[in-house]
Amino acid sequence: MVRGEKTVLRPLNDADIEVICQWEADQHIATAAFEHTDRRLSVSEEYMSRVHARTTRMFAIEAKDGVLIGDIGLVEINWRRGEAELVVRIGHPEYLGKGYGHDAVSSLLGHMFSTTKLDRVYLRVLADNVPAVKCFEKCGFKKNWVMTRQITREQPPKKLFLMVIERDGRDSEIGSNKAS
Repeated sequence: MVRGEKTVLRPLNDADIEVICQWEADQHIATAAFEHTDRRLSVSEEYMSRVHARTTRMFAIEAKDGVLIGDIGLVEINWRRGEAELVVRIGHPEYLGKGYGHDAVSSLLGHMFSTTKLDRVYLRVLADNVPAVKCFEKCGFKKNWVMTRQITREQPPKKLFLMVIERDGRDSEIGSNKAS
């Protein structure tokens, strides 16, 4: 378990997967990004295969009040090169924009940089998601690359930022979180 000021990162359980898949289903309805008729089942299978992969470390994000508010982890971990991709979601709408994402990201980075040999973490974020970009910059990430991707067939291509943080480039606050 990794403890931050506002969040606790803990192992995922079956009940978490149900909630996370519901968040995915809700996003599916909002964006119509997927063609599957039974997207929820597909998402559950995809998510479980990702969680159990050797190159993945996923955690549930709980607020200090014990409510599951999101998930966070490192995927595509390349132990030889010492790098991984960060994925994070605050799925509970009542906890958005209140610093929980920053706390979870900072806590995970502090934990992973202090307990593994990873030297670099990167992420991809939509350029028009200004709150997320600001959160990642506050955590110490730097914009490294701009790319354009077709997210859905119904919408024009969107700009994404590739953002990177190096072990030595972290804010001092990141290492102050406690792991238990």
